[in-house]
Amino acid sequence: MKHYLLTTIATLLLVGCAATENRDEKTSNRLPADKEATAATVELYNYMYNLATKGVIFGHQDDLAYGIGWVDEGNYRSDVEGVTGDYPALFGWDLGMLELGAANNLDNVPFDDMRRNIIWADAHGAINSFSWHGRNPLTDGDSWDVSSDKVVWSILNDEAVAEKYRLWLDRMADFMLSLRRADGELIPVIFRPYHELSGNWFWWCASQCSVEDYVALWRYTIDYLRDKGAHNMLISYSMAGYETIEEFAERYPGDDYVDIVGFDIYHYSTGEAYIAEMTVRADVARQFAEEHGKLWAVCETGYETIPDDDWFTTVLLPGIEGKQCSHLLLWRNAFNRPNHFYASYPGHSSAEDMKNFVQRDDVLMMSDIQR
Repeated sequence: MKHYLLTTIATLLLVGCAATENRDEKTSNRLPADKEATAATVELYNYMYNLATKGVIFGHQDDLAYGIGWVDEGNYRSDVEGVTGDYPALFGWDLGMLELGAANNLDNVPFDDMRRNIIWADAHGAINSFSWHGRNPLTDGDSWDVSSDKVVWSILNDEAVAEKYRLWLDRMADFMLSLRRADGELIPVIFRPYHELSGNWFWWCASQCSVEDYVALWRYTIDYLRDKGAHNMLISYSMAGYETIEEFAERYPGDDYVDIVGFDIYHYSTGEAYIAEMTVRADVARQFAEEHGKLWAVCETGYETIPDDDWFTTVLLPGIEGKQCSHLLLWRNAFNRPNHFYASYPGHSSAEDMKNFVQRDDVLMMSDIQR
């Protein structure tokens, strides 16, 4: 069994990125929201708290699946590694289309390859995180189909839709339970469902359902997966835009259903605007995390095509430096969309700057978290 650098004694010393409410004062052993979480999941949770005192975990979506000019051939190629000489410490994946029983996800990543890469990353000490751009169970459209504001309500109140949704969750649970180490132990992962909920572009967003229905959907989903035995999940609650802690908390499903809080933020206008918005969101997320005993994270971020050669050190760094953030995840480098990438790749004009960014002592890559 792999260990995450922590023993129970070591956790006595943990301070930093999250608050103390979720800590047993006698043992200082932090427990995830899932009271039946596997030992490895508890260990990962404590490990992430420990890492948060040292720096921010650097992540990249679909890092091993494809990159600029290539698709996974089983050799663990990575645009990030190609630039920096090191892999991300966190690998992001998306489960969209798994609910339909498809062989590939919505970005054409085979789930069998995804599983292989997850096992490899875990064996090398890295962390795996899932988003879920699930289909619309009412209209059969995609996640972005907002033609009806009754989707969440229908899952909760229409038995035909609910039956379809339960089948989707069965497939989700089966996949979670297939993620195992060589000794058969379940691999602990981060699961980030129904993200960017404060937006208006997904069928689960605030514009599409009531507060009560969103919370009920979240709790139903997590309870169902846990009841199926998926006790290897740390649950992440990820907002889009907000300004106040009241906005952040409005649809929060409760401490028993969340381990990590955070937000998605992208650079769309100026660097100054990005830093200002990052500061507002980070301050609120950090305060909320401290009050609820959770980790906090920048769950998605980036600047499409990275047109500023020094973006990582002059924009991203000031946005997160000193804020005791657990992790950040750059979005993906699409192999089939030449202008859709968020991490530098070999030969790109920002490559040296990203390398300088990840070589900082307070930015954690895979080699920084080796046991």
